[in-house]
Amino acid sequence: MYLVREANYSDWKENLQNCQKINMLQCWQYGNAKVETSKWNVVRFLIINEAGNAVALAQVLSMTIPLIGGIARMNRGPLLIKRSENGQDSKHICNIISALLGEFIKRRWWLVQIAPEINDSELAGKLLNNLGLKKLVLTPYASGFLDLQKDEKKLLMDLKKKWRYSLRKAQNSNINISELEGNNENLEILLDRYKELKVENKFVGVADTLILSLAKQKKAEEWQFNIFIANTDNSISIESCCGVLVSVRHGDTTTYFIGISGEVGRELQVNYLLLWESILHAKTNGCDWFDIGGLDTSTPKSIAHFKNGLKSEPYSLIGEWRGFIFPWKAIK
Repeated sequence: MYLVREANYSDWKENLQNCQKINMLQCWQYGNAKVETSKWNVVRFLIINEAGNAVALAQVLSMTIPLIGGIARMNRGPLLIKRSENGQDSKHICNIISALLGEFIKRRWWLVQIAPEINDSELAGKLLNNLGLKKLVLTPYASGFLDLQKDEKKLLMDLKKKWRYSLRKAQNSNINISELEGNNENLEILLDRYKELKVENKFVGVADTLILSLAKQKKAEEWQFNIFIANTDNSISIESCCGVLVSVRHGDTTTYFIGISGEVGRELQVNYLLLWESILHAKTNGCDWFDIGGLDTSTPKSIAHFKNGLKSEPYSLIGEWRGFIFPWKAIK
Protein backbone atom coordinates (compact mmCIF):
# COMPACT_ATOMS: atom_id res chain seq x y z
CA MET A 1 0.00 0.00 0.00
CA TYR A 2 1.12 3.52 -0.78
CA LEU A 3 0.17 6.95 0.52
CA VAL A 4 -0.19 9.59 -2.19
CA ARG A 5 0.00 13.22 -1.14
CA GLU A 6 0.44 16.49 -2.98
CA ALA A 7 4.06 17.67 -3.11
CA ASN A 8 5.39 21.21 -2.78
CA TYR A 9 8.59 22.48 -4.39
CA SER A 10 10.65 21.69 -1.31
CA ASP A 11 9.44 18.05 -1.35
CA TRP A 12 10.14 17.83 -5.06
CA LYS A 13 13.64 19.30 -5.01
CA GLU A 14 14.71 17.21 -2.00
CA ASN A 15 13.57 13.90 -3.47
CA LEU A 16 14.57 14.62 -7.07
CA GLN A 17 18.19 14.42 -5.94
CA ASN A 18 17.68 10.70 -5.33
CA CYS A 19 16.18 10.01 -8.78
CA GLN A 20 18.28 8.75 -11.70
CA LYS A 21 18.01 9.33 -15.44
CA ILE A 22 15.44 12.07 -14.88
CA ASN A 23 13.35 13.05 -17.90
CA MET A 24 12.49 16.64 -18.74
CA LEU A 25 8.70 16.14 -18.86
CA GLN A 26 8.57 15.24 -15.17
CA CYS A 27 10.52 18.30 -14.03
CA TRP A 28 8.86 21.04 -11.98
CA GLN A 29 9.87 23.72 -14.48
CA TYR A 30 8.35 21.81 -17.40
CA GLY A 31 5.04 21.60 -15.52
CA ASN A 32 5.13 25.35 -14.93
CA ALA A 33 5.78 25.94 -18.64
CA LYS A 34 2.78 23.76 -19.64
CA VAL A 35 0.51 25.74 -17.32
CA GLU A 36 1.79 29.04 -18.76
CA THR A 37 1.25 27.98 -22.38
CA SER A 38 -1.86 25.77 -22.31
CA LYS A 39 -5.17 25.13 -20.56
CA TRP A 40 -3.68 22.41 -18.36
CA ASN A 41 -3.29 22.66 -14.60
CA VAL A 42 -0.47 20.81 -12.85
CA VAL A 43 -0.42 18.77 -9.65
CA ARG A 44 2.68 17.06 -8.25
CA PHE A 45 2.51 14.00 -6.03
CA LEU A 46 4.87 12.36 -3.56
CA ILE A 47 4.29 8.61 -3.12
CA ILE A 48 5.21 7.11 0.26
CA ASN A 49 5.40 3.42 1.22
CA GLU A 50 4.17 1.70 4.39
CA ALA A 51 7.51 2.31 6.11
CA GLY A 52 7.07 6.06 5.61
CA ASN A 53 9.77 6.32 2.94
CA ALA A 54 9.31 8.37 -0.24
CA VAL A 55 9.46 6.02 -3.25
CA ALA A 56 8.37 8.11 -6.25
CA LEU A 57 7.43 11.50 -7.66
CA ALA A 58 4.71 12.10 -10.25
CA GLN A 59 3.78 15.26 -12.13
CA VAL A 60 0.25 15.17 -13.54
CA LEU A 61 -1.55 17.62 -15.83
CA SER A 62 -5.30 17.97 -15.31
CA MET A 63 -8.21 19.65 -17.05
CA THR A 64 -12.01 19.67 -16.83
CA ILE A 65 -13.96 19.22 -20.08
CA PRO A 66 -17.74 19.63 -20.35
CA LEU A 67 -19.65 16.30 -20.51
CA ILE A 68 -16.44 14.31 -19.90
CA GLY A 69 -15.41 15.73 -16.55
CA GLY A 70 -11.89 15.75 -15.20
CA ILE A 71 -9.06 14.31 -17.26
CA ALA A 72 -5.52 13.56 -16.15
CA ARG A 73 -2.36 13.30 -18.23
CA MET A 74 0.89 11.86 -16.88
CA ASN A 75 3.76 11.84 -19.36
CA ARG A 76 6.86 9.79 -18.49
CA GLY A 77 6.01 9.39 -14.82
CA PRO A 78 6.31 8.35 -12.13
CA LEU A 79 9.97 8.99 -11.30
CA LEU A 80 11.35 6.34 -8.95
CA ILE A 81 13.34 7.83 -6.11
CA LYS A 82 15.55 4.75 -6.07
CA ARG A 83 15.78 2.42 -9.05
CA SER A 84 16.53 -1.27 -8.60
CA GLU A 85 20.06 -2.28 -9.54
CA ASN A 86 18.83 -4.75 -12.18
CA GLY A 87 16.41 -2.21 -13.70
CA GLN A 88 13.42 -4.56 -13.26
CA ASP A 89 10.98 -2.01 -11.86
CA SER A 90 7.81 -2.70 -13.89
CA LYS A 91 5.75 -4.29 -11.09
CA HIS A 92 6.85 -1.66 -8.57
CA ILE A 93 5.94 1.20 -10.93
CA CYS A 94 2.56 -0.33 -11.79
CA ASN A 95 1.73 -0.62 -8.08
CA ILE A 96 2.56 3.07 -7.74
CA ILE A 97 0.37 3.88 -10.76
CA SER A 98 -2.47 1.93 -9.12
CA ALA A 99 -2.15 4.14 -6.04
CA LEU A 100 -2.15 7.23 -8.25
CA LEU A 101 -5.32 6.09 -10.01
CA GLY A 102 -6.98 5.86 -6.59
CA GLU A 103 -5.98 9.48 -5.96
CA PHE A 104 -7.31 10.47 -9.40
CA ILE A 105 -10.71 9.02 -8.48
CA LYS A 106 -10.79 11.14 -5.32
CA ARG A 107 -10.16 14.20 -7.50
CA ARG A 108 -12.89 13.15 -9.96
CA TRP A 109 -10.50 12.72 -12.85
CA TRP A 110 -12.42 10.14 -14.85
CA LEU A 111 -10.40 9.99 -18.06
CA VAL A 112 -6.74 9.10 -17.67
CA GLN A 113 -3.98 8.99 -20.27
CA ILE A 114 -0.46 8.07 -19.26
CA ALA A 115 2.83 7.30 -20.93
CA PRO A 116 4.61 5.60 -18.01
CA GLU A 117 8.35 5.68 -17.48
CA ILE A 118 8.48 1.91 -17.96
CA ASN A 119 10.61 0.05 -20.48
CA ASP A 120 8.57 -1.92 -23.00
CA SER A 121 7.93 -5.54 -21.98
CA GLU A 122 5.16 -8.13 -22.09
CA LEU A 123 4.92 -8.14 -18.28
CA ALA A 124 4.52 -4.36 -18.09
CA GLY A 125 1.77 -4.48 -20.73
CA LYS A 126 -0.17 -7.11 -18.78
CA LEU A 127 0.15 -5.14 -15.54
CA LEU A 128 -1.19 -1.95 -17.15
CA ASN A 129 -4.06 -3.91 -18.73
CA ASN A 130 -4.92 -5.23 -15.28
CA LEU A 131 -5.31 -1.62 -14.13
CA GLY A 132 -8.04 -1.13 -16.75
CA LEU A 133 -5.85 0.78 -19.20
CA LYS A 134 -5.71 0.15 -22.95
CA LYS A 135 -2.71 0.79 -25.16
CA LEU A 136 -3.06 3.42 -27.90
CA VAL A 137 -1.76 2.91 -31.42
CA LEU A 138 0.99 5.51 -31.19
CA THR A 139 4.75 5.20 -31.64
CA PRO A 140 6.27 4.62 -28.18
CA TYR A 141 9.00 7.04 -27.15
CA ALA A 142 12.53 5.72 -27.52
CA SER A 143 15.94 7.31 -27.14
CA GLY A 144 19.36 6.61 -25.70
CA PHE A 145 21.63 7.60 -22.83
CA LEU A 146 25.31 8.46 -22.83
CA ASP A 147 27.07 7.71 -19.55
CA LEU A 148 28.83 10.95 -18.59
CA GLN A 149 30.54 9.26 -15.66
CA LYS A 150 33.06 7.97 -18.21
CA ASP A 151 36.07 10.17 -18.86
CA GLU A 152 36.24 12.31 -22.00
CA LYS A 153 38.67 10.01 -23.77
CA LYS A 154 36.41 7.00 -23.23
CA LEU A 155 33.35 8.94 -24.43
CA LEU A 156 35.23 9.90 -27.59
CA MET A 157 36.48 6.38 -28.30
CA ASP A 158 32.97 4.96 -27.82
CA LEU A 159 31.70 7.01 -30.78
CA LYS A 160 31.46 5.34 -34.17
CA LYS A 161 34.53 5.84 -36.32
CA LYS A 162 32.72 7.93 -38.94
CA TRP A 163 31.22 10.13 -36.20
CA ARG A 164 34.69 10.81 -34.79
CA TYR A 165 35.93 11.61 -38.28
CA SER A 166 33.14 14.18 -38.82
CA LEU A 167 33.83 15.67 -35.40
CA ARG A 168 37.54 16.08 -36.18
CA LYS A 169 36.68 17.66 -39.53
CA ALA A 170 34.56 20.28 -37.74
CA GLN A 171 37.22 20.82 -35.07
CA ASN A 172 39.80 21.50 -37.79
CA SER A 173 37.59 24.07 -39.54
CA ASN A 174 38.28 26.91 -37.07
CA ILE A 175 34.68 26.92 -35.89
CA ASN A 176 33.99 28.95 -32.76
CA ILE A 177 31.41 27.52 -30.31
CA SER A 178 29.78 29.98 -27.89
CA GLU A 179 27.14 29.66 -25.19
CA LEU A 180 24.50 32.41 -25.28
CA GLU A 181 22.25 33.97 -22.70
CA GLY A 182 18.57 33.28 -23.27
CA ASN A 183 17.56 36.93 -23.61
CA ASN A 184 14.54 38.04 -25.63
CA GLU A 185 16.53 38.95 -28.75
CA ASN A 186 18.41 35.64 -28.89
CA LEU A 187 15.26 33.65 -28.24
CA GLU A 188 13.35 35.50 -30.96
CA ILE A 189 16.03 34.64 -33.54
CA LEU A 190 16.18 31.04 -32.28
CA LEU A 191 12.43 30.66 -32.75
CA ASP A 192 12.58 32.19 -36.24
CA ARG A 193 15.26 29.73 -37.29
CA TYR A 194 13.36 26.84 -35.71
CA LYS A 195 10.22 27.82 -37.66
CA GLU A 196 12.25 27.74 -40.88
CA LEU A 197 13.57 24.29 -39.97
CA LYS A 198 10.05 22.97 -39.34
CA VAL A 199 8.79 24.31 -42.68
CA GLU A 200 11.82 23.00 -44.57
CA ASN A 201 11.59 19.51 -43.06
CA LYS A 202 7.78 19.36 -42.77
CA PHE A 203 7.41 18.47 -39.10
CA VAL A 204 5.33 19.96 -36.28
CA GLY A 205 7.96 20.05 -33.56
CA VAL A 206 7.63 21.81 -30.21
CA ALA A 207 5.34 24.84 -29.93
CA ASP A 208 7.17 28.17 -29.95
CA THR A 209 5.32 29.31 -26.84
CA LEU A 210 6.46 26.24 -24.91
CA ILE A 211 10.10 26.69 -25.99
CA LEU A 212 9.97 30.33 -24.89
CA SER A 213 8.47 29.43 -21.52
CA LEU A 214 11.02 26.64 -20.95
CA ALA A 215 13.82 29.08 -21.72
CA LYS A 216 12.50 31.59 -19.23
CA GLN A 217 12.05 29.19 -16.33
CA LYS A 218 14.17 30.23 -13.38
CA LYS A 219 17.69 28.85 -13.72
CA ALA A 220 18.45 26.47 -10.86
CA GLU A 221 20.81 23.67 -9.96
CA GLU A 222 18.35 21.18 -11.45
CA TRP A 223 17.25 23.25 -14.49
CA GLN A 224 19.27 25.00 -17.21
CA PHE A 225 18.23 25.96 -20.74
CA ASN A 226 21.47 26.03 -22.77
CA ILE A 227 21.91 27.68 -26.19
CA PHE A 228 25.10 26.93 -28.16
CA ILE A 229 25.98 28.56 -31.48
CA ALA A 230 28.68 27.91 -34.09
CA ASN A 231 30.38 30.69 -36.06
CA THR A 232 33.16 30.62 -38.62
CA ASP A 233 34.69 33.76 -37.08
CA ASN A 234 34.91 35.28 -33.61
CA SER A 235 31.35 36.56 -33.72
CA ILE A 236 28.95 35.60 -30.94
CA SER A 237 25.86 36.53 -32.94
CA ILE A 238 23.09 33.95 -33.27
CA GLU A 239 21.76 35.82 -36.30
CA SER A 240 24.85 35.14 -38.43
CA CYS A 241 25.79 31.75 -36.97
CA CYS A 242 25.99 28.59 -39.07
CA GLY A 243 24.52 26.28 -36.43
CA VAL A 244 22.51 26.29 -33.20
CA LEU A 245 21.96 23.64 -30.57
CA VAL A 246 19.73 23.76 -27.50
CA SER A 247 20.12 21.36 -24.61
CA VAL A 248 18.18 21.30 -21.34
CA ARG A 249 19.61 20.19 -18.03
CA HIS A 250 17.04 18.61 -15.70
CA GLY A 251 18.38 17.00 -12.57
CA ASP A 252 21.13 14.45 -13.23
CA THR A 253 20.43 14.43 -16.99
CA THR A 254 20.81 16.78 -19.94
CA THR A 255 18.69 16.29 -23.07
CA TYR A 256 19.50 17.26 -26.66
CA PHE A 257 16.46 19.43 -27.45
CA ILE A 258 16.91 21.37 -30.73
CA GLY A 259 19.55 21.24 -33.46
CA ILE A 260 19.68 23.63 -36.44
CA SER A 261 22.36 24.06 -39.08
CA GLY A 262 22.38 26.07 -42.30
CA GLU A 263 23.96 25.18 -45.63
CA VAL A 264 27.44 26.34 -44.55
CA GLY A 265 27.06 24.57 -41.23
CA ARG A 266 26.13 21.29 -42.90
CA GLU A 267 29.17 21.50 -45.18
CA LEU A 268 31.43 22.07 -42.14
CA GLN A 269 29.49 19.45 -40.11
CA VAL A 270 29.03 21.84 -37.20
CA ASN A 271 26.20 19.68 -35.83
CA TYR A 272 28.82 17.14 -34.72
CA LEU A 273 30.89 19.77 -32.93
CA LEU A 274 27.86 21.45 -31.34
CA LEU A 275 26.55 18.18 -29.99
CA TRP A 276 29.96 17.10 -28.71
CA GLU A 277 30.49 20.43 -26.95
CA SER A 278 27.03 20.21 -25.37
CA ILE A 279 27.85 16.70 -24.11
CA LEU A 280 31.09 17.92 -22.53
CA HIS A 281 29.26 20.93 -21.07
CA ALA A 282 26.77 18.59 -19.38
CA LYS A 283 29.58 16.44 -18.01
CA THR A 284 31.51 19.46 -16.70
CA ASN A 285 28.39 20.79 -14.99
CA GLY A 286 27.84 17.61 -13.00
CA CYS A 287 25.33 15.60 -15.05
CA ASP A 288 25.62 11.81 -15.02
CA TRP A 289 23.62 11.20 -18.21
CA PHE A 290 23.04 12.75 -21.62
CA ASP A 291 19.79 11.84 -23.40
CA ILE A 292 20.13 12.02 -27.18
CA GLY A 293 16.60 13.40 -27.46
CA GLY A 294 14.52 10.76 -29.20
CA LEU A 295 15.36 7.91 -31.58
CA ASP A 296 12.47 5.70 -32.68
CA THR A 297 10.90 4.30 -35.85
CA SER A 298 9.49 7.73 -36.76
CA THR A 299 12.87 9.50 -36.61
CA PRO A 300 13.96 10.75 -40.08
CA LYS A 301 16.70 8.59 -41.60
CA SER A 302 19.36 11.33 -41.63
CA ILE A 303 18.77 12.25 -37.98
CA ALA A 304 18.71 8.59 -36.94
CA HIS A 305 22.04 8.04 -38.71
CA PHE A 306 23.52 11.06 -36.89
CA LYS A 307 22.29 9.95 -33.45
CA ASN A 308 23.16 6.29 -33.95
CA GLY A 309 26.78 7.36 -34.35
CA LEU A 310 26.87 8.22 -30.65
CA LYS A 311 26.40 4.54 -29.74
CA SER A 312 24.22 5.46 -26.77
CA GLU A 313 22.54 2.99 -24.41
CA PRO A 314 19.10 2.58 -26.06
CA TYR A 315 15.78 2.50 -24.25
CA SER A 316 12.21 2.12 -25.48
CA LEU A 317 9.18 2.92 -23.31
CA ILE A 318 5.85 1.10 -23.04
CA GLY A 319 3.88 3.77 -24.94
CA GLU A 320 0.58 5.60 -24.38
CA TRP A 321 -2.25 4.09 -22.30
CA ARG A 322 -5.78 5.36 -21.70
CA GLY A 323 -8.70 4.41 -19.50
CA PHE A 324 -11.86 5.58 -17.77
CA ILE A 325 -11.82 5.23 -13.99
CA PHE A 326 -14.89 5.56 -11.77
CA PRO A 327 -15.55 5.13 -8.03
CA TRP A 328 -17.51 1.91 -8.67
CA LYS A 329 -14.78 0.45 -10.87
CA ALA A 330 -12.30 -1.43 -8.73
CA ILE A 331 -8.62 -0.91 -9.49
CA LYS A 332 -6.76 -4.20 -9.36
